[in-house]
Amino acid sequence: MKTSSLNSALALATVVIVLSSCGAKNKKSPSKDFEDHHTPEVALDWQGHYYGLLPCADCEGIATELSLKDDLTYVLTRVWKKKGTAASDTLKGKFTWQGNHIKLEGMEDYSSPATFKVEENRVRQLDMDGNEITSPLAAHYVLSKMGNPQIEDQRWQVVELNGKPVNGTPETHYLIFHSKERRLEAKMNCNVLSKSYRITDQFKITIGQGISTMMACPDPLEAEFNKALDMADNIAVGDGTMTINKARMAPLVSLKLVE
Repeated sequence: MKTSSLNSALALATVVIVLSSCGAKNKKSPSKDFEDHHTPEVALDWQGHYYGLLPCADCEGIATELSLKDDLTYVLTRVWKKKGTAASDTLKGKFTWQGNHIKLEGMEDYSSPATFKVEENRVRQLDMDGNEITSPLAAHYVLSKMGNPQIEDQRWQVVELNGKPVNGTPETHYLIFHSKERRLEAKMNCNVLSKSYRITDQFKITIGQGISTMMACPDPLEAEFNKALDMADNIAVGDGTMTINKARMAPLVSLKLVE
């Protein structure tokens, strides 16, 4: 009986060892080619243009635009605003990923921070040592992603101006935001308008000066439309409609999407 029990125990031990060995062989070690899909470089839609007004010790602010491209190159444009005057520079080069940070190469000679933390739809400028700024001005060191694919590169028909109906067609009374040129094209029955624009935080908008054709217009709609665009600071969009607004006032311009 003792011999039989001993043999059974040895047989069981042998099975356990064999199974453990098989399990060890089947257990795969982490692959060197494994790609972490949770890093900002992979998980976030980081390519694009970013804008913000960064703090400045001796000026009103530094209007900063950073463009990040798929080929890991950047364009950084800065404008120092001071008492009605402005100085500017534009830097170009490559950048590298360091975890959830990017570092702009070629910034050493400018004594400026070169590292940004990549977040959802924005980048945050870090200090000279690559640390996050924690002062009361911390929220002002953020560049927000520009543009809004919900409204850009589509034709919108103007249906109301300052609360009054506009009788027109998609060819005679329209607006298009051209994302690549960041140029607004519009018409109010008469001249074709072309203006620069900037969208940040998806719904904040700044519309700049522009040019237009020079036909004599039979009604005042174009002048009223131009004034409305100059006043605008935000947009709202949903269910095939868009409004261009000033603060929380009644919509300046109401439009519908042309299918």
